[in-house]
Amino acid sequence: MIGTALPRLAAIAGLLGLATMTMPATPASYEIIASKRAFTPSLLSLDAGRLVSLIVRNEDEDLHAFVPLLLFQGINVQVTGNGAPEFNDTGFARVLIPPHGKAEMRFTPNTPGTYSYFCDLPGHLMRGEIVVRSPSQP
Repeated sequence: MIGTALPRLAAIAGLLGLATMTMPATPASYEIIASKRAFTPSLLSLDAGRLVSLIVRNEDEDLHAFVPLLLFQGINVQVTGNGAPEFNDTGFARVLIPPHGKAEMRFTPNTPGTYSYFCDLPGHLMRGEIVVRSPSQP
């Protein structure tokens, strides 16, 4: 009886899609701190093709913006936290982060390269770079 039940259960699981279900990938987690009109770290390296959780935390009393140039173009970005994300025709454009607030962005970078980010609020000279490495790069 057990010998005939297992193939039937496997067939039913396959029909329901249970046989191919996998747990979601655990993202690589990174944090950028906005404090004293600077981003720390100012250089961050990510791996192309790997799910990323990027948290930008504002430790100042001032409002800050996180503006990544071209990094999120053409890819899906999930934004959570108490920041105010802004989108345009190409997708995610920037997020305003309130004092002592944070924004978390989950995404999978696909295109290797060096991408600048900055705070575009007047008088804030905060800048940094994110390097997306190809899978073969050290």
